Amino acid sequence: AARVIFTQLLSVSLARPHLKPLSNEMVNYINKFNTTWKAGHNFHNVDYSYVQRLCGTMLKGPKLPVMVQYAGDLELPKEFDSRVQWPNCPTLKEIRDQGSCGSCWAFGAAEAISDRVCIHSNAKVSVEISSEDLLTCCDSCGMGCNGGYPSAAWDFWTKDGLVSGGLYDSHVGCRPYTIAPCEHHVNGSRPPCTGEGGETPQCIFQCEAGYTPSYKQDKHYGKSFTSID
Repeated sequence: AARVIFTQLLSVSLARPHLKPLSNEMVNYINKFNTTWKAGHNFHNVDYSYVQRLCGTMLKGPKLPVMVQYAGDLELPKEFDSRVQWPNCPTLKEIRDQGSCGSCWAFGAAEAISDRVCIHSNAKVSVEISSEDLLTCCDSCGMGCNGGYPSAAWDFWTKDGLVSGGLYDSHVGCRPYTIAPCEHHVNGSRPPCTGEGGETPQCIFQCEAGYTPSYKQDKHYGKSFTSID
């Protein structure tokens, strides 16, 4: 029986080709399935290690409290657009550029937190939560531009709080993002990304010049957080 199971596993593994990531062969293999989306190249002439660095989410982070909710009787709509559902929450339409930094873990958390604050308050509170503050000041979240734990980011929001902060050079909020956007190996008007370069900026407990209120007064806190099982 063990030999039969091993043979079956071997046949399954052989059925899947071992294709190099970012290769034409990988793109063609995916597109042969003719799903609802089409694969393509976002990066040209780039080393795979650069793309790995941009994917800064680290696995096996702190466990979030789990909320188990049965949704078997829930009827889902045929389509749903959060921008239409909550038109007065501008962060739902915002696209942030992390630049040459593996800060996607901080971006994802800060963007989601910004959206949740607006949605929960019925658009009475609309704020861009600072990716910079989270990236640079959360020591328990990981390694800054070299990756971090999204779950630790949510924990940091409830315990230490996060200030406001918009996009690079926007001068919006207390601590805007300080890493310049760049062209991720595609042609465009911005300078090209620098690959492995770019260190994590320093944690600074103060807002940029001319912004009020103070850093401490600008902190926003979450009450609680859960993951859904």
